[in-house]
Amino acid sequence: MIVRQVAPKKVAGLNLKRQLRKLPILQKHPQSELLIEIVCGETQISSAGFPYISDRSFRRFIGNVPHLFQEGQSILSWLRLLETELPALKFSSKGELESVNRAIKVLRTIVFTAGVTAPPDLWLLRQVLSTHKKMGTLDWLLAGNALDPEEYAGEQKMDFRQLDADLHLLYSRGYLKKGDGIYVLPDNPAVMTALKRISVIRRKYRGNLVSRLTEWFIASRQSSSEEKFLRNWLRIDGDNSPTGSWIPNHFQFELGYRLLPLILALRVANITFDLKKEEVASKRIPRLLPEMAAVLEQAGLTAGGRVSELGERVFERGPGPFGIIGAYHSYLNHHEALLKGREVGAWVHRGENVAASQDANRKTFQAGNDRLDAFCRKYNFQYSVFIEHAVGRGEATRQRFQRSGEEHIQYLGADLEDAAIDQAMEQQRRGLLPQNMRFIRSADIGKPEKVIRFLEKNGLAGQPTVMMVGNGFHEIREQTNEKMIAVFRAYREAGFVLIFTEESALHDEALISTAWNTYHAGFRYVHAISGQGLRPALETNDCADRWSWRRCAREAGYLILDEFSYRSRTIYPHKRPKHKNPSISVTYFCVPETLARKLGVRNAHL
Repeated sequence: MIVRQVAPKKVAGLNLKRQLRKLPILQKHPQSELLIEIVCGETQISSAGFPYISDRSFRRFIGNVPHLFQEGQSILSWLRLLETELPALKFSSKGELESVNRAIKVLRTIVFTAGVTAPPDLWLLRQVLSTHKKMGTLDWLLAGNALDPEEYAGEQKMDFRQLDADLHLLYSRGYLKKGDGIYVLPDNPAVMTALKRISVIRRKYRGNLVSRLTEWFIASRQSSSEEKFLRNWLRIDGDNSPTGSWIPNHFQFELGYRLLPLILALRVANITFDLKKEEVASKRIPRLLPEMAAVLEQAGLTAGGRVSELGERVFERGPGPFGIIGAYHSYLNHHEALLKGREVGAWVHRGENVAASQDANRKTFQAGNDRLDAFCRKYNFQYSVFIEHAVGRGEATRQRFQRSGEEHIQYLGADLEDAAIDQAMEQQRRGLLPQNMRFIRSADIGKPEKVIRFLEKNGLAGQPTVMMVGNGFHEIREQTNEKMIAVFRAYREAGFVLIFTEESALHDEALISTAWNTYHAGFRYVHAISGQGLRPALETNDCADRWSWRRCAREAGYLILDEFSYRSRTIYPHKRPKHKNPSISVTYFCVPETLARKLGVRNAHL
């Protein structure tokens, strides 16, 4: 990433700070002085056009300004008040005003992102800590003991891989310190208080709460016993005093644990689309229980019963990441057994979360389809087969069908799970997917022969083919570099133009440095415990044992066309000295070398 500095080191003068400090409406926020320092601080713009604040500003923000839930909404309100005052302020230059606007945009993005990324991690953390409370690990740490994962696993007869994944999750979210592979609790009174209050989740509350909440919203009648169950589960007791940094308190653990199923259920019931800013929640949400209203209010998603600025964002963007993490509820329900090394038959259960996954992939599928059109125009490439693997509800196909129709293209949808295929077929019945679309069930993306044999059997082998995949390759179990290369090679030998999106793997220190600026901590955890694996976007020393997606595809004989690839925004909203800043996700546009030569493709990156 190239970052260009767009203003002097001290962008805003003391005069501007004085003006802001004199505004009574800004002083109501407890961290107003620090927020003023940040908005008047140095800003930058990356080569991709993203605004940045300085490394110092970002560190001060995450280290001193709580910004989850209600605290996040209070920052958004502060920023709105600041924007209303800008026209009346005196600036030393146009550049000074532009810099303040950039800082406002960055802070708003940080808060919005945290609103979407924190609940899935908190949902995981609450359940992981519950198990370790029950099994004694948490009390062992609270007693001041150091924990050597390998030694502790042996003594307690725990599965080392599961324990190691748990500890990495806790460390990456600020609840452990680590040195030479040994873990201890941090010297942070607020963190210690949060961990001391962790209790064991009652057995009756373990299960798929999304289904029960969805049923509550859509059923014409509900029993009084079900109402009692939900109200008891939703009720949160205790103090909500912030920890003074990005690290959440105990109350926020409990809040995130309830918020994820609640938001997902609202999405499955098709209610989230109506929850726009200023809408009265009780008028849009059927049978809104008082405890549900309290959760939404405590999470900052509503204010006085009306959808807040943060709420609108979370209802719009949250279901995607929530659904991806929530699909692993079976693993969390069997977490204790997994720690004990038992075979429990846990699985990824998308079911009602398929719609949420569609939300998560919509933007990257649009980027992939845009670039496919651009590639076809530039090189006069024509294809007659379009495959969507890890099909879900067929979002990539829906977009392609809208653009190209079905007269000249045969559509195929492949997925390992019947639930996904069933939902895609329902979309086809509704006319949202092409009528000529055929489906391939039990199709493991890590076993290309399933799709290739289907093409051969149906007389489609050898025809120009495009396969689009949204976050599907990381689901290949027990990955090695050699296995991933073999998978890519099989699709390349079949002649597929391959367009796929994958998140970038991050190591612990990078995750800590992001605070809540990405949901990779939880994303990495659920894939680690299920035998799946993320890969880095770039070759780095931190992930030397696992090659990047780019390298694996290249080794398999694909050319990666950067001109037609797509990168989401970069992970860090600040310039990190001497550190790379990878994109959160990358959509790779891969063309077989032989096809590239035939089409005259140039400037491809080997």
